[in-house]
Amino acid sequence: MTELALVGDIGGTNSRFGLVEPGTTRVAEVAVQKNDNFASLEDSIAAYVKAKGVSQLAGAAIAVAGPVEGEVVHLTNRNWSFTRESLRRAADARQFRLLNDFEALALALPHLDGEDVVQIGGELPQKPSVKIVLGPGTGLGMATLAPLPLGGWMALPGEVGHITLPVVTQAEFDWRDRMSKPGVLFEAEDAITGGGLLRMYRAVAERPTLETPEAVLQAALAGADPAAVKTLDQFIVWLARVAGDAAMTMQAKGGVYLAGGIAPSIVNKLKSGPFRSIFEEKGRLAFVMKPIPVYVIVDKFPAFKGCAAAIADMR
Repeated sequence: MTELALVGDIGGTNSRFGLVEPGTTRVAEVAVQKNDNFASLEDSIAAYVKAKGVSQLAGAAIAVAGPVEGEVVHLTNRNWSFTRESLRRAADARQFRLLNDFEALALALPHLDGEDVVQIGGELPQKPSVKIVLGPGTGLGMATLAPLPLGGWMALPGEVGHITLPVVTQAEFDWRDRMSKPGVLFEAEDAITGGGLLRMYRAVAERPTLETPEAVLQAALAGADPAAVKTLDQFIVWLARVAGDAAMTMQAKGGVYLAGGIAPSIVNKLKSGPFRSIFEEKGRLAFVMKPIPVYVIVDKFPAFKGCAAAIADMR
């Protein structure tokens, strides 16, 4: 009988699981479980494994939204704590790997094919080159994927969400000031996230009527609220600058990948609007940026492929 391995992508609201054959990235038996239904991540894992009728898994790789250093790991947006060993036992797996969510996304990049991404400009890399993935969602995460001299890849964590927001015009400075609190550093993820989208809208609307990031996004895409449209346009400008700065810093000639829930929703605006030209705006070094491809990840569960790649590396 073919051995199986568990892959998981754990956020603050939902836990997503699937099964793979070790050595492959084809995921089956995908399930999404509400975290409110479980007392712990261990309980959620055990419930999934039991429901699928599998035991003694060959391995497991779980990606979590939060830092994974230290013996005891804490989920960033939920009051769950666990250890690698407690999760391995819950999965009944012989081998186990715990990953940060963007580390898993980085490991997934070489395994994303044409149907998993939408390309926005640039050229196909001619050889394995540095790739970066960043994504506005609840936060603004980032990771880098670097090719190794003897083959394979190494994922490197990053913290692009905590850089200074790249404001350029006086109007942008004024907008940021309306969102800022005295004495509190304003970071990129204070604007380029779901919560940032709502904060931007409230700062620019004369009479804000929209109450959630989703409402702002939908109103902007429908053209139903001028302040929401203006907000999304500026959101894209700042996202393009951050993506371009990250690409230049890391010399990401293998591509920049946009992950998370917002980017796929606005892919048409990213393709048709000023995103690409702003991404390339680097003065006399714009020629460096021009061939760098940008991809929007539209695969619903891209972290699974990164977890599967991590399982393959354990063999």
